[in-house]
Amino acid sequence: MWGVVEMLISEKRVVKDSYTVFHTPSNMAKSMFFYLKCAGRYFSDSDYYVERKEYNSFLLIYIKSGEGSIYYENKTYEAKENDVVIIACHKPYSYSSDNWETLWVHFDGNMSREFFNTIYASTGCVISLKESIIVPKYLNYIIDDISGNKKTNEPIVSCYIQRILTELMLLSSDTSSEELNNTSPVEEAITYIQNNFKNKISIERLSLDVNLSTFYFSRIFKRETGYSPYEYIIMTRLNEAKKLLKETILSIKEIGFSSGFNSESNFVSCFKNNNYVTPKEFRYTCF
Repeated sequence: MWGVVEMLISEKRVVKDSYTVFHTPSNMAKSMFFYLKCAGRYFSDSDYYVERKEYNSFLLIYIKSGEGSIYYENKTYEAKENDVVIIACHKPYSYSSDNWETLWVHFDGNMSREFFNTIYASTGCVISLKESIIVPKYLNYIIDDISGNKKTNEPIVSCYIQRILTELMLLSSDTSSEELNNTSPVEEAITYIQNNFKNKISIERLSLDVNLSTFYFSRIFKRETGYSPYEYIIMTRLNEAKKLLKETILSIKEIGFSSGFNSESNFVSCFKNNNYVTPKEFRYTCF
């Protein structure tokens, strides 16, 4: 069965046609990929309840119908049809349902912890899928792939898991923006940077302009863009410099100052550290 065991469920409060598929990941999958431990489809009645102190994996539950409650890190979350529950099972958790049908996977590996932390910081355990069909689509792909008497394609399953996590991260970012009354301090800061990168910009001024503490502003900026505010300013200046290097005959010194750097040496050093070539070498590189 290629490391896969499929089992019909006789668990109390889980009704007919429910099933679980267990997968034993290869050493290559554990070292390189997102990988599955088990997955399944459950139909449960109104008294279904799960409580665990610890399980060494991350859990995704897509609620196809019904509703339930999740208790995690001293908080209770309500989940309904077309919601997704995400839990790091290394801590105690519990959940109960009211006649729900679910698709679910226990997974681990690769950047699982980083994805979970990013999503959880924005939304907690429950994310609404809104109009997105990505999560149920790829969960079905995963369950279909590991079911039956066939070899599981672990690289493909890893891609499916990453696509699901990426979708949840994007959806959680949208939710975060809605919680800020449909205005995004990060978007405001980005607009300011793009309009003023040639001038001196302080992180303290940026955070003050969007009415946030410097610490909190820096944290949400990093979460939403992948860059710290300082890194984003430098990236914006370097992108301008690249454009000027290719489209003008300005000197390296002139380009440095025109892009917002305070000296030629600082510009050259920063450019080389980020692009592994000097500005002059970049200018004469063919693409």
